[in-house]
Amino acid sequence: MPDLLPGAVFIGLLTVLSVIILRARALKPRLSLWKLALIGVASAYILPPTFVFLARVWQATPWLPALPVVTSGQVFLGAWATVAALTLTQRRGQPPRLPLWAGLLIGVAVAALLPPLIDRATGSFQNASLRPDVTRCTRGMMGQVQPREVANTCDFAITVGLCLPGEMNPAPCAQSVTLQPGESVTFDPGEVRLSSVPGNPDGLTVVACRPPDRPSRWGNVSGRGYRGVCLPPG
Repeated sequence: MPDLLPGAVFIGLLTVLSVIILRARALKPRLSLWKLALIGVASAYILPPTFVFLARVWQATPWLPALPVVTSGQVFLGAWATVAALTLTQRRGQPPRLPLWAGLLIGVAVAALLPPLIDRATGSFQNASLRPDVTRCTRGMMGQVQPREVANTCDFAITVGLCLPGEMNPAPCAQSVTLQPGESVTFDPGEVRLSSVPGNPDGLTVVACRPPDRPSRWGNVSGRGYRGVCLPPG
């Protein structure tokens, strides 16, 4: 079987939940568990590559505007808000009180407005605002105790950042360089070694982002050590 793309499991679960809600709103009988499972698996394999293909076609069409950047966190918040709005206003055996378009509009508004409000309240970019990294495009960065020379192995530009202790979200790495395909750059880690838990939790952290996203780092969920993150343009 082909590998699942990132976010495929979430899309499958979201599709199943959508089917359940839509059938309930239409006053139709529930589907059996095996049918829901089949729908979830099929959507997990089919929908993500379809979205990727459509996005590439859109970007390759000169007269269409650039697609807005939507993070997985925003999708989760929007989906949760839409499901909550439609579910809380639904009464069993009665026609839906909230139109479907209104529920979707609530979800879009929450996805667009809530993350910036949380960022402003906390003083740093939260998970819903962080961009995906492209660390896979680097050579000489991962697996090194003190990364010094890093090359771009992808066919698009990347911004590589080396964050030292004291540099973290919302500030970008001081040593950040944008590399064209095939280019390399030399960093100066000084005496600081790569962050590792539990041996060296406050060491340096490296990450690569796709411009205009900016490399930075943030504390791990455990509270010890750091992980490289990509901040939105700013």
